[in-house]
Amino acid sequence: MKKFILLGLILAVVAGVLIWRSSGTQREITVLQTASVEQGEVRHLLEATGIVKAQVGAQVKIGARATGVLVDIPVKVGDEVEAGQLVAEIDDREIRAKLAEAQARARLADAKAVRAAKDLERKKRLVSQKLEPQSSLDEALEDARVTRYESQAAAAALESLRVQLSYYRIFSPIHGVVSNITAQEGETVVSGLQVSNLITVLDPTRLEMWIYVDETDVGRTHPGQDVEFFVDAYPDRAFTGKVKLVYPEPEIRDNIVYYRALVDVIFDPEHPLRPEMTTQCRIVVERRENVPTMPNEAVKWVNGEQAVFVLRGGVPERVDVELGLRGLERSEVRSGLNVGDEVVTQLVLPDVGAGAR
Repeated sequence: MKKFILLGLILAVVAGVLIWRSSGTQREITVLQTASVEQGEVRHLLEATGIVKAQVGAQVKIGARATGVLVDIPVKVGDEVEAGQLVAEIDDREIRAKLAEAQARARLADAKAVRAAKDLERKKRLVSQKLEPQSSLDEALEDARVTRYESQAAAAALESLRVQLSYYRIFSPIHGVVSNITAQEGETVVSGLQVSNLITVLDPTRLEMWIYVDETDVGRTHPGQDVEFFVDAYPDRAFTGKVKLVYPEPEIRDNIVYYRALVDVIFDPEHPLRPEMTTQCRIVVERRENVPTMPNEAVKWVNGEQAVFVLRGGVPERVDVELGLRGLERSEVRSGLNVGDEVVTQLVLPDVGAGAR
C-alpha cells in the first residue's frame, strides 16, 4: 500500500514539474505576429521635400512690343497652342498708314536715284566730248551719291516699319498650354511696361523638380541616383526620376542650410504635374538586390541589446543575426537566418508587461 502511495506522489511531482515548465515557457514569450524571411531588394532611402518647377524656357510670358488697343485675343486659359500660333492682335491702322507713307517715300527716293544715275551717265558723255565742263560732271557725281544714300535710308526706314508692323500680331514662341491671360480686348497696352506681359504659355512636358537636401545628407546625394516622389494630387501614384545635378550654392531656409538637387521629371499625360507642386521625395542612396531580407519590426531590444526571435517548432528562439543594409521597411540579412524562416515581429515579454511588443 505504501508503495502505491509513494509511486502516486512521484507521478504527481513529475506532472507538476512538467506543467510548471510548460506554463513558464508560455509566460516567457507570447508570440502575436510573425513574418517570413524573403529573397528580395533592400533600399536605403534619403527622404526630403521638393518642388515641381518649369524648366528654363518651358514657361514663356508673352509681352507686347507695340503700343495700341487690343482688338483680338483668340485664345483662353487652358487652350493648347502651337509654336507660331496667333494669340493676340493689336490695332495696326496707324502703323499701316505710316508704312504706306514710307513706301511712297522709298519709291520717290528710288526714282530720284535712278534719274541721278542716268544724268551722271549723260554728263560723262558730254564731258568726254568737251561739250560741258568738268564741274558739271562733279555735280552729277555728288547728286548721284546723295540720291543713292537717300534711297538706302528710305529703304531702311521702310523695313523698320515693316518690322514694327509685325509686332502688332503676337504669336506663341513655344508649344504649350495657355496658363494665364492678364489683358482683355479693348485695353490699351504700352510696349516696354511690365503690364504689357499679356499671355503666359507653359509647356507641361518640360518640368523638373528641386529637392532641398539637408546639409547633413548632401554628401550622400550624387547625380545618377534614382528618385521616387509623391504629390498630394495623386497620392497613390509614385513618380520616378534621376538626380541630374546638385547645386554647390546653399539655400538657407528657417536657419537650416539646404542644397538643391535637380531632377528631370518624366511627363505622364494621365497624371500631369504642375509647377509649384510640393513633393515628398525618396532618394535611393544605396540598394541591395536578390538578398535575404526581413521586416525591421523583427528587431527587438531586450535588456538594452538587439534581439531577433525565430519561430522553430512553434517555439520562439532567440538567434544571433548579422544585418546589412537597412531600408525603411526591411533589412538585409547577412547571416543567422535563411529564406523561409519565420521571425517574430510582435511579441510580449513577461518582464515588460502585456503591453510591450
